[in-house]
Amino acid sequence: MKTLHQNLSLPALALLLGACSQPEAQINIDAAQRGAEVPSSLYGIFFEEINHAGDGGLYAELIQNRGFEDSSVPEGYRIEGDKIYPPAVCNHLTGSKPHPDLAFRWTTDEIPAWSLEQLAGEGATMQLTTEYPLNSATPTALKVTLPVQGRVALSNTGFWGINIEKNKSYFLRFNTSNGNRFDGKATIKLVGADGTELCNRPLALDPDKSWCQYSGELVAAGTDHNARFVIELEGKGTLLLDYVSLFPAETFRNRENGLRKDIAETLEAMRPAFVRWPGGCVVEGITLSNRIKWKETIGDPATRPGVYDTWGYRTTMGFGYHEFLQFCEDIGAEGMFVCNVGLGCQGRAGDACPEEEVDFFINDALDAIDYALGDGTTAWSRKRVENGHPEPFPLKYVEIGNENWGPVYEKRHDKFYKAIKAKYPQLKLISTLGLGGQHRHEKVDMIDPHWYVSPEFFFASDKLFDQQERGDYEIYIGEYAVNQNVGGGNLVGALAEAAFLTGVERNSDLVKMASYAPLLENVNDRVWPTNLIWFDSHRVMGRSSYQVQKMYAENRPSFNVATAFEQPTHPVEVRGRIALGGWNTDNEYKDLKVTLADGRTVEADMTQSWTPQEGTWTAGEGTLKGSGPGVMRWILWSTPEAFGDCSISLKARKTAGAEGFLIYFGMHDGLNGYVLNIGGWGNQTTAFQRIDGNDMPQIPNNISQHVEEGRWYDIRIDVKGGKFTYYLDSKQMLETTIENIQRYVVSGYDESTGELIVKFVNATEEPFTTSVNLQNVTSVERKGKVVTLTSNDPKDENTLDDPKKVFPRESTYNGFSERFDYTFEPWSLTVLRIKAEI
Repeated sequence: MKTLHQNLSLPALALLLGACSQPEAQINIDAAQRGAEVPSSLYGIFFEEINHAGDGGLYAELIQNRGFEDSSVPEGYRIEGDKIYPPAVCNHLTGSKPHPDLAFRWTTDEIPAWSLEQLAGEGATMQLTTEYPLNSATPTALKVTLPVQGRVALSNTGFWGINIEKNKSYFLRFNTSNGNRFDGKATIKLVGADGTELCNRPLALDPDKSWCQYSGELVAAGTDHNARFVIELEGKGTLLLDYVSLFPAETFRNRENGLRKDIAETLEAMRPAFVRWPGGCVVEGITLSNRIKWKETIGDPATRPGVYDTWGYRTTMGFGYHEFLQFCEDIGAEGMFVCNVGLGCQGRAGDACPEEEVDFFINDALDAIDYALGDGTTAWSRKRVENGHPEPFPLKYVEIGNENWGPVYEKRHDKFYKAIKAKYPQLKLISTLGLGGQHRHEKVDMIDPHWYVSPEFFFASDKLFDQQERGDYEIYIGEYAVNQNVGGGNLVGALAEAAFLTGVERNSDLVKMASYAPLLENVNDRVWPTNLIWFDSHRVMGRSSYQVQKMYAENRPSFNVATAFEQPTHPVEVRGRIALGGWNTDNEYKDLKVTLADGRTVEADMTQSWTPQEGTWTAGEGTLKGSGPGVMRWILWSTPEAFGDCSISLKARKTAGAEGFLIYFGMHDGLNGYVLNIGGWGNQTTAFQRIDGNDMPQIPNNISQHVEEGRWYDIRIDVKGGKFTYYLDSKQMLETTIENIQRYVVSGYDESTGELIVKFVNATEEPFTTSVNLQNVTSVERKGKVVTLTSNDPKDENTLDDPKKVFPRESTYNGFSERFDYTFEPWSLTVLRIKAEI
């Protein structure tokens, strides 16, 4: 026999719980206290060529390795087996050359995606040649030789299968070079995975021309999502082929050289206010030599050389600068161009151009802006007109570099800023420095912090921006995601991001833009752990995080209203031992003293009662000195007392190395506890971190800080009831609180619809009932709308086979009033839309 609850639908269950459960908390929303406007720019998207996001994804080309350049080795690089090694350039931060083991993925296929099958005769071969280049951009061609009369099938598998649909048209474009060397005929075919011919079209080859271009329409007689493209040759001799391209006739907005319709529509459904392009680390390249050069991404795609992508494959750059700008226009978004400042990726080789060449990169950025915004009479805007777009494009933002930092970048940013602002004062310019980075520039419009974290970090980050100083700058969160401990991306990760966004939206006076990253993933080539949208040759699916992004964009209010959330709290006890250390840094420590909550003090003897954990430690004259070998160096104070609430004071000096100081506290059960990381992350940031084994997630908030060599720093950490406060030379620098609360709320008013919008995250396993009090409203309609994103298990993930396992559910609610109770489902993001006059 079923119980009553088992017979109820989820919306009905929520209503029943709301009627029967006593409120556990109270949400007070004061409509008279108007907060910051929530800008239309807040939610956008960031495109980077990673996980075959473009080639084999958004870019609609169906042929992989269409120009036969995928195995072309970038100049200065070397290949060993399945690895490619960059040239030994000098890292501008460290002054050293890349580690000998620094290598990246390389294909072992001589001619990727292509195969040759002998159907009749014998001895047929295919090989790459640069003897007769089609053009300078595609110098490599494919040479097919039939030494005796015979028949061969030259096949391309596309990007893990070609999606062919019955009665759909496909546009073919390819080139052959004959010069009377091949005597025979050709047939173009589309062939299903089981060998069924879906299209068969004979082709008369021109026997005379050195290079001849063919184009035409192929119509499919059947459907196969894993088809292949075949050129069947019958005869004798040698034929060259190059730039073999196949596009669906139906692309997004039916653009030539266009985008895959279903993926583009999935992006459009997010209502993005802006699109950031081209990246990401691909902007810089592994080294400067293989960075993306925007001028090589416009015009006829057959004349674009492409580039070995930082993420382990060659990209055609078919989705180039022009196509990016066109896409922005098509979906009503603003464009954000990311320019290179003469730096290779600092997380890879990190080379820098000489200072005398910086002007070249500045002029290159100015040319890109001219292409987008010029009136058609200037040099690069004329090229835009020639490429079919007379009017300017909607370019509004320029990001100066990508994930760059350090003195070289800071100086170059300021130089770029002045040059661009002088010609285009209307553009918003973005620095890649994170929180606090505004102080490192002469002038800055926006800074761009990035976060790739565990769920715990974002659950603790709803107040991160509450604590940031205001000033003459804004924040763009260019890349963020929960990508640790969430599988391919489950509901818990999505709810953590939703919790984070409550703080983003509430602080929209400061945070003006945000974009999840990475955006796209071909499921056959995942090189990044979690990505927003998955696809294969014929399907596309948004993860639960995609649904969160979409719900926030669809329910963006005009402005915030004051919201107070009174709920039960659960104090966090911090208790354990103290340790000292450094990351790849030699440090000295002295005068360590702990003041307990009852006023007693415990002074450490720096010469004994210390147990080295990693690195080399010596004691003398009241000082502990730590050094290598090894990167992580730390030593544990072996006092029998486990310290709870207390004040920890000490002096620290850096003598050599990459970063600053590590001061551990609350250490217990091995590697568990907390650490204050001063001058971490490349000696640019200070933050508290939680230690859980080898996982060390950062605890919001953080500050920008650089540790100098040779200087003694006077440090104090106060630990009280889960609140950590860091002082330097008696000045408070940083404060954060550990809270065991996973329920979050933000409210605003939509002037266009006359609705209060309440977003609530319940990231717990229990339903949560709260009273909602609407203050200073003149009327409230009882009937309104509720949108809920939830699932049975917080570890649930969407898949291409089950794309709606975690999916928003919309319902009508008839219980709204100036005061009402509502029960939020476990593991849920809920949006309440309440008709109200204010």
